Amino acid sequence: MKYSRFEALVLIVGGLSVLGSLFFSIGGEFIAEEVAAQLLLFGVLVGAVHWGRSGGFIAALFASAIYIALRVPLVLAEGGLSAEILSLILVRVLTYGLIGIVGGELCSRIKYVFARLEGSSSIDELSHIYNQRFVIRALETAGGQFARYETPYSVVIIELADSILADLRVSKRHSLIKGVAGYVRGDVRLVDEASRLEDGRFLIVLPHTPKPGGAVVAQRLHRGVCGVLGARDESVTVRVLGTPDDAAELVDLRSGLASQIGVDTEPAQSLA
Repeated sequence: MKYSRFEALVLIVGGLSVLGSLFFSIGGEFIAEEVAAQLLLFGVLVGAVHWGRSGGFIAALFASAIYIALRVPLVLAEGGLSAEILSLILVRVLTYGLIGIVGGELCSRIKYVFARLEGSSSIDELSHIYNQRFVIRALETAGGQFARYETPYSVVIIELADSILADLRVSKRHSLIKGVAGYVRGDVRLVDEASRLEDGRFLIVLPHTPKPGGAVVAQRLHRGVCGVLGARDESVTVRVLGTPDDAAELVDLRSGLASQIGVDTEPAQSLA
């Protein structure tokens, strides 16, 4: 199963669940705040399934803030925060957090599990994210979309200094690589494609993202990867390429990666 189908299935089931709960509550007392809470729950689910842990976390924060704001008039009317209202707020906030953060993390992992089940040729065995062969196709798809419809995209390339891993035991080196891959996978959106290249670099394709947006992601990833490794800023090099400024360079990047592993791709002129 492709992740896009899984995403659609989860959102359909989630939407039907919310509609079902609203339908069965019609016969009882109508509480506008709780109806809004159900709709906010679906919004958090969308954030988690489509954008992963980071998006789910942000959606959970917004949903919690909105729900608390909706409950403020009732608290003021009762002259204080009762135990019943407090428990309702806590349950809602915990539910939003569970679905947004935990659900988002699970979805970010499931995406690569599906890829592994479909065929191990697309997954890097060490980092458990996509490999060079897969990301070449992702670059080809993004480049084709830009050539035909001017749909922007960016690429972030992360390179670790040799000194970071040089003197480590093999097991420790592998652990750090997995740690970096796990951080990158969890930080980017689920529509983004995170990969590890044959030479050890990490490359992330950001669809529908112009270069300024890619630069923001690159800065965030740089800080996060340095934190994971406990390394100085200069030990991790992050480079960003994006359309339209770097369209030709992105085509050359894709062609170079393909030639390294002997993969046939579309002619470069069709993507530039």
